[in-house]
Amino acid sequence: MAAAIPPAAETDASDLQRARALLSATAIRALAEDRWTRWRPWLDSPLFAAVIIALTFVFAPVGQSVRPIPPLDSIASETVRAERAVAVEDKAATEARRAVAASSSLPVYTYAPDLYLTLSKQVATAVEAMAERAKDMTLAPAQRRAAFQEAIGRPVSQAAFDVIEKIDNPADLTAAISYLLNLGIDRMIIADRMDLPPEGPIQVSDPDGKRMDKALVAGVLDLAQFRRLMQARSGDAPYGTARVARTFVLETALALTAPNLMPDPVLTASLRDKAVAAVEPVVVRLAIGEVVIREGDRVTKSAQDRLRLLNEGGAQRSVIGETLAVGALILGLTLLAGSFFRVRRATSFLGRKQIYITLAVVLGTSIVGVASWYAGRGVAAGLGVPADAAAFLPPVALATVIVALVIDTRTSLLVGVSLALLMAYRVGGDIWVLAHYLVGVLAAGMTARRGRRRSDILKVGLTIAGAQLVLVPIMVVLDTTVPPDEISYFVGAAVAGIVGTLLISAFTTAGLPLLEWLFDETTDMRLLELASADNPLLKQLALRSPGTYYHSVMMANLAESAAEAIGANGLQARVMALYHDLGKMERPSYFAENQRGSNVHDRLPPELSARIIFAHIKDGIDIARKHRLGRPVLDAVTQHQGTTLLRVFYQRAVERAKTTGEAVNEAEFRYPGPRPMTKESGILMLADTVEAATRALKDPKPADVRERVARVISEKIADHQLDDCALTMKDLATVEAAFVRVLTLGVYHTRIEYPPLPTKKEPTPERRHDDANTAQGEPSRPRPAEPTPISEGQSPAGAQPTAVPTASQDQPADGVPGLDIRAS
Repeated sequence: MAAAIPPAAETDASDLQRARALLSATAIRALAEDRWTRWRPWLDSPLFAAVIIALTFVFAPVGQSVRPIPPLDSIASETVRAERAVAVEDKAATEARRAVAASSSLPVYTYAPDLYLTLSKQVATAVEAMAERAKDMTLAPAQRRAAFQEAIGRPVSQAAFDVIEKIDNPADLTAAISYLLNLGIDRMIIADRMDLPPEGPIQVSDPDGKRMDKALVAGVLDLAQFRRLMQARSGDAPYGTARVARTFVLETALALTAPNLMPDPVLTASLRDKAVAAVEPVVVRLAIGEVVIREGDRVTKSAQDRLRLLNEGGAQRSVIGETLAVGALILGLTLLAGSFFRVRRATSFLGRKQIYITLAVVLGTSIVGVASWYAGRGVAAGLGVPADAAAFLPPVALATVIVALVIDTRTSLLVGVSLALLMAYRVGGDIWVLAHYLVGVLAAGMTARRGRRRSDILKVGLTIAGAQLVLVPIMVVLDTTVPPDEISYFVGAAVAGIVGTLLISAFTTAGLPLLEWLFDETTDMRLLELASADNPLLKQLALRSPGTYYHSVMMANLAESAAEAIGANGLQARVMALYHDLGKMERPSYFAENQRGSNVHDRLPPELSARIIFAHIKDGIDIARKHRLGRPVLDAVTQHQGTTLLRVFYQRAVERAKTTGEAVNEAEFRYPGPRPMTKESGILMLADTVEAATRALKDPKPADVRERVARVISEKIADHQLDDCALTMKDLATVEAAFVRVLTLGVYHTRIEYPPLPTKKEPTPERRHDDANTAQGEPSRPRPAEPTPISEGQSPAGAQPTAVPTASQDQPADGVPGLDIRAS
């Protein structure tokens, strides 16, 4: 039998390499989500264009018919309303604003803060070279002086050169000159004071023009002031042996001074032009639905002017041109948002899937908003409420709520503000309509960061409604375009806002599951559903692999507590812990927590045992992808072991190698990874090891538990398993404290030891009564059984032991049920 082991072991080792390679490839494919991460220009470009076109048609304006102008002092025969928003520019006011913007644009100066450091280095280099040449007597004094003049950048008399060349310590000369030059390091120095404005701030740019700051004119020195400062401070210089050359030191420092702040007229003009171009034209507007002439009223000169303005505005503005302009605006906002995420300092991941989700939410919200506005106008006309109040009905904050729940708050606010602008334009709303939308967007962005239950969505809607209702009394006071006695407008606006928030709650509740299904996205609500004990997969795990299920539940408590302690997503950590060992359902009897009695691995080669253990990762990936459990579960399955070493089987292989002489490669007994990449994954790895390590304690006292937890975390750090996740040392200390608290107070807490019941020969009266009832046909009440402790390798109490197939020492891989991961 011993002679047959080496060939089998060699075959198994080769299969082990293939198994690790296949597992690594499977994990990479699962985590890559190639369907979403890889851009496909042939598909993405048309879809992107289609969304832009669809949004353009949703927000495109309608045409304005030309109405005849009735004679002055006649009676209007019909009510004329603006069918579209019209705006005429007030050129005089626009030019005045541009003049103010140009005058308020600050002059720009280029600041080189490293100039005097460079001069100090120049002096040091020149003095060092001078000292080296002084040792070489082959050069004539005139040649040495010429070389020194060229290096230091100023003429030096022969007498002064003879003095400084003979200084005992040339470094003292460098220190003295550098002391005076360093006075300009933290100061802005300009050539002439006349190049500065009399007072006020200026804009300061670095030489590359990448950074722009403000500075006060009072803090800038000119060259004359700086030279006087150097002369005043010359007595404080550390001359040392260079004191004989004090005059040369001061003259050299004064000669080397140069301005490090210089005016930049080109950039100043550019910024002034940008400030002028940024000024929006001052326009006189007629909103959609605004009454120009009312039926039965006398036609006045003002009414004629307004009607003429309406006709001129409608004639000047082409529907096709405005439609194209709206499309350009939408495209610009989209590109601006993309640039925002590319250049902003905070890190954020907005991948292909997130972009598609955002575009889908924006398009859906736009359609719902415009449709609700049209419906609101019809209802308002039937109820006799001013039609303008329907502008407060569109649920613009719907996009903010959904994007905040699915992606992040920053993206949701950007989407909400953009939609508020577009919707305000489409409904012809004024500043108060825009304020109504923006208040809802901001309230949604602050409250919809995390929603675990459907009731949370209703709470978000009520918060938005409350915030928008607060705006109504402000509108009553500040909106001068509506008469204060026209209460119906404000009441209609309040009612429309409340109905709009109900639409937000309804469409969010209905839309989130649809988004989760379409894009395979995992929201907190989806996580809460996965964490429920009623989930079929968890039930199947508890039935087929009860020890693993118990281990996962214990891990979930540890991971959730630790994640919440450091500010991570505790619910996500809990779900990751519950599902991280799904693959053990395929072969539960090969894992210690599901075994009772003997361990099947004692009869298998270590390479085969390692393959079986590796296989549960691949099986877990297949199950998670089949049931669309989402990215967090895939992260948990693939990363919870990282690249840790299967120490037991590796040691067995090493011991066997002592007798067989075969080589054992430690890398083959390590999980192929990847290592944890997020805080939640790192916590999951620690919780997995901590739960197993503390469960092996014979007498789990608090001190022993604390020592074991600290040792496990230290080993993971030493093994570099946490290098790729964002856990800091402070986080790890908090995680360790959370683990110890849960284990000592929630798992291994002390219990009162009850004394045994006295043994009696005669049954108690209660027992006789039960026997009597039983004799009469009534069932007796069962007594509770004493709990049985769960030890290493046992299933939870009441679970049936899993049958373990027998295997010989050289059993091939095909002898393991369902194990086929040798070939990629």
